[in-house]
Amino acid sequence: MKFALLTTSLLTMAAVLSAGPINQGPPAGSILDLGGTAIPASGTVQQYTINFTATLANTTLTFAIREDPGFISLENTTLLDVTTGNTPVASYLNGDFSGGTYTSNGNASTPVDWVFSNVFGASFSGVVDGSANCATGAANCWYDGSVQAYDEISQTFATVVGQTYHLSFFVGDNGGLTTFSDLSTNGDTVDTGGNGDDVLVYAQGTIPNLNAPEPATYGLVGLGLVGVGVIRARRSRKA
Repeated sequence: MKFALLTTSLLTMAAVLSAGPINQGPPAGSILDLGGTAIPASGTVQQYTINFTATLANTTLTFAIREDPGFISLENTTLLDVTTGNTPVASYLNGDFSGGTYTSNGNASTPVDWVFSNVFGASFSGVVDGSANCATGAANCWYDGSVQAYDEISQTFATVVGQTYHLSFFVGDNGGLTTFSDLSTNGDTVDTGGNGDDVLVYAQGTIPNLNAPEPATYGLVGLGLVGVGVIRARRSRKA
């Protein structure tokens, strides 16, 4: 009886934990992390810039975003080749998200020329949206409220090794929080009540690993199997 109850309890707990991500951190290796900086007040917008030097002939640029209580609008991204006099990078496409949408990894509102990723299956993941939700009033923006984990949009473009590139983009936020944070720190780690809110940028050879650890359900099931083994060992020892 105890064995059956233990197994049932473990499976029930596993089902609960598999309902959604639990305060998952961002991928490692960013060239820009807004964590710890002030969030633009609701209704306003902030421009961010970063320079990076290419180490590959093809570079993958990725934005990883999370916003537990509200939504972030990512707008008007531009990429310039500093080495050649701040000329636009010809192979960097649809930086303002106005080029239409298609389905990528299950997201039917992924901007054309970008790839969408949501490893943890977070709710309220990003979509291309219209001016009503774009903080700059732009015709289109990437509108993202990924909960308790990060989703990503990425694109790969040609670069010249050793040359410097300049990325610029605008961010608006309607969640009411004041400081960007990689993780939720207010005790809510399972739903939209958390205060995890951040934007990170990556420039590397591939889409960054979303730090997908062994899911909690697998760990729990593994723990259950250990428990089952201990019970059986004890029974065998008594016998």
